[in-house]
Amino acid sequence: MSIREMFKSGDILLVAVIFVIALLWSQCDDEKNTEPQSLRIVTAHTDDTISLFRDTVITLERVTIEVNNEQAAITGSDCCTQQCVRTGYISNAGQMSACMPNGIWIEILGSEKETDAISY
Repeated sequence: MSIREMFKSGDILLVAVIFVIALLWSQCDDEKNTEPQSLRIVTAHTDDTISLFRDTVITLERVTIEVNNEQAAITGSDCCTQQCVRTGYISNAGQMSACMPNGIWIEILGSEKETDAISY
């Protein structure tokens, strides 16, 4: 049995259409706007949003947060493990860092969140 006998002309057309749709779909997925736009800072008492486009240092309770070059980090804390400080800078929409003993977390906000294996 030859390939021409196995497939009809409509089958080849169907495969071509599916291939084109898959190609276009993959291109649309790459064009998502995940540009970071702002930083959300949440504490037990507040929920504020600040711009990532202005470099600043913020001290809330016992935690220091730095915004530098459109990225943010918890750079100082009085907690014992310092895990929040070791996390370093976050820069992509959807990324978070938290100081759980002090009840403070930060999140990069953007029009689309990036999901990775860790936060999924």
